[in-house]
Amino acid sequence: MKPKRIEYIDVAKFLAMILVVFTHGVKESNFVAFAFAFHLPVFFILNGMTLKIENQKFGEFLVKKLQRYIIPMFGLGIICVLFDLFIKWLFNNPIADHFVLIGIANVINQVRLFAIWFLPALFFTDIILFGFHRLAKGRLWLMGVLSLLLLGIGIIFNQFHNVALVWNFDAALFGTIFTYIGFAFHHQKLSGIYTFLTKVRWRAILIGIALMVATYFISQYSYEDSRRHLEMFSRYYLPYYLTLPNAVMGSLGFILICRGITNPVLAKPVEINLTLLAFHQVLAFPLFRFKVCPEWWAKVYLLPVSDLQYILFNATMTLFTIALITPIYFIIKYSPLSGIVNQPLAGMYRHNSG
Repeated sequence: MKPKRIEYIDVAKFLAMILVVFTHGVKESNFVAFAFAFHLPVFFILNGMTLKIENQKFGEFLVKKLQRYIIPMFGLGIICVLFDLFIKWLFNNPIADHFVLIGIANVINQVRLFAIWFLPALFFTDIILFGFHRLAKGRLWLMGVLSLLLLGIGIIFNQFHNVALVWNFDAALFGTIFTYIGFAFHHQKLSGIYTFLTKVRWRAILIGIALMVATYFISQYSYEDSRRHLEMFSRYYLPYYLTLPNAVMGSLGFILICRGITNPVLAKPVEINLTLLAFHQVLAFPLFRFKVCPEWWAKVYLLPVSDLQYILFNATMTLFTIALITPIYFIIKYSPLSGIVNQPLAGMYRHNSG
């Protein structure tokens, strides 16, 4: 039986994706420093909140994770390469020899390629946490200790080898602790804390806002002090003792606010998240900036992020992105390639194949 979805978690996943799309469209700024303080860790924590590892066989668990993360990584990655080729052709940009073959090779290697780069990082965190669960025999505290030890390895690696690893395994060294926090937060052994924080909407919102306000001030202090923020793409985590706890606080604050505003209208669109993630930068942004609204972009691109015109432009570009990519999602969903957006094969194809 397919597990029942938790509505507010879907709301959080969708709104977090909208935040990713919006922040990818704006310049480096104080706002970006605040959003980046938690906008990727929150996906790891949400992933941990829905992670099922008790009473699971490793083989079946591995197949599920390959289907959920690695097949989309390859499938959407290849489509990204084709969209990238289309954009280069559309704007008369030079196209390298063997562009598609090189692009597919990069998809296979997957080192910070396109915005789908963190799918394999999520894959590794799930597999690692499954192993920690087995080693710890289900004891949450020991799983936490093992996750912290892995985080220590990640910090040491990050200090001396500031490079990305194949399939972005380096991000998983940090992502595992966030996934563990989500897993522990939603675990029945901590049900008292979870119930207190999430059962009453107004309380969830108030606590969430308080956490987000604290996250904002800490992120601004860190950004103004050293121009650093938690940015997994560029592997900036310094100072670890500040950015990592702040990421947890911001993520939980964001999740609690989403619990307070739980709404099916905001939960349903979560199914387009993967396509939004994959195609917003490689397809929607260049089309909007240079084909749909080039004059508007020319007027605002030098403006500060705080300028109302700049905010309006990027908000409109975000809406355009959703409008453009939603039909692409449904085309894929109802095609034989539906597995790359984590959807089952449509009945008509199963019938025809039989």
